[in-house]
Amino acid sequence: MTDPRIVIVSPRTWGQFGNFLAATRLGGVLRERLPGHRVDVWEAETTLPWIGEYGARIAAITADSPDTATRSRRYLALMAEIEAAYPARFEAGPSGPVAGRVAGLRAALEQARPDLVIGTKGFVARLCKAALAGAAVDAPVVSYVTNPGLLDLPIHRSVDLDAMTVPFDWTRERFCAESGADPATVHVVGPLVARHDLGAFVSAEPDSAERSGWPAPAGPEPRPKIVVFSNRGGDDYVRILHHLAARHPAVDVVFVGYNDPALIDKVRGNVDAARWRFHTRLTQREYFAYIEGAAAAEHALLISKAGPNTTLEAAHFGIPVLMLESGLPMEGWVGGLIHEYGLGRCRATAGELIADLDEWLGDRARITAGKRAARTFASTVLNQDATVERLENVMRQLLDRRGLTVTAGAQERNQS
Repeated sequence: MTDPRIVIVSPRTWGQFGNFLAATRLGGVLRERLPGHRVDVWEAETTLPWIGEYGARIAAITADSPDTATRSRRYLALMAEIEAAYPARFEAGPSGPVAGRVAGLRAALEQARPDLVIGTKGFVARLCKAALAGAAVDAPVVSYVTNPGLLDLPIHRSVDLDAMTVPFDWTRERFCAESGADPATVHVVGPLVARHDLGAFVSAEPDSAERSGWPAPAGPEPRPKIVVFSNRGGDDYVRILHHLAARHPAVDVVFVGYNDPALIDKVRGNVDAARWRFHTRLTQREYFAYIEGAAAAEHALLISKAGPNTTLEAAHFGIPVLMLESGLPMEGWVGGLIHEYGLGRCRATAGELIADLDEWLGDRARITAGKRAARTFASTVLNQDATVERLENVMRQLLDRRGLTVTAGAQERNQS
């Protein structure tokens, strides 16, 4: 008897590795909580190569748009194009071109014969459902929603899936009210943060020419620590960092310009090389040395674009944030979350963020308050033990419906 099998399908190219990181984290949780099950994480692009073509266009829109308004307009135009090619409820009975586009995925699923299929984007879950329509495999399909903003886009919405997991109560309430979905199929599990599951997403090799690690203390007065993370580029960071160097020399700064040495070169010459660190990539050890150093500091903060993964990771480690709006429509909700829970601030322009930065560094009690709020958020909303338990319960329920029961050390397929 073969082990029950769970397949997680996730695109690598849609977003800056955040979605596939979420899939990897979920896979690790399910392996731990459902012993005796085989859990595989598949790159969607392997069986659906055209997904990568869309991913490349998303990356170009994100990187090349001159401003947030243009970025949003271009992104929504692409989503409308995909929606036209994959109309509402195509997953319930695919035909014509759609059936052909999912043929590779259907063949892979028929060979793997999973007992449960999970898509880490609504669109991918819909493709999985379409691939299984009329196939020799009958497995429930789950949409694992990590970014509630995606549910504002029609391509990620479906009432034909077997289940959906969402991070927040308001996500469930809003989706059910707007879509007419059966509330019994939509499960609130909480946000699952990556924590230490970054091995496949950071570099195995350090920037050989770059000095690594927070500088040693420069005196009895601890210096604020600031982490600036750019995985989408843009001269807003240059303006912010130049301001930091000119107005706040008594801070230690780490600037990670992900795969963007040209962006780093625009900043490097105008700063105190002894107190600043620059990287185009980080090893896992370096990443956590910086993050844990900031988490332990009396005054530290993170500056980046307001993506949900970055915001939640920072909160998990108790680091307040100053964020720039990303301009991507599905991330618009993140600023509201930041402000509602006191995690920091999210601004539309670099000028507004610089004003906040001056205020926080001028009155460090504000940083302390943000740190305290982040820790409270981490212990309540981001309670990982509770999230993991809820995820386990949902997956067990779906497996049990197929006649599978799972015990702590073994599994058995019910014969009745």
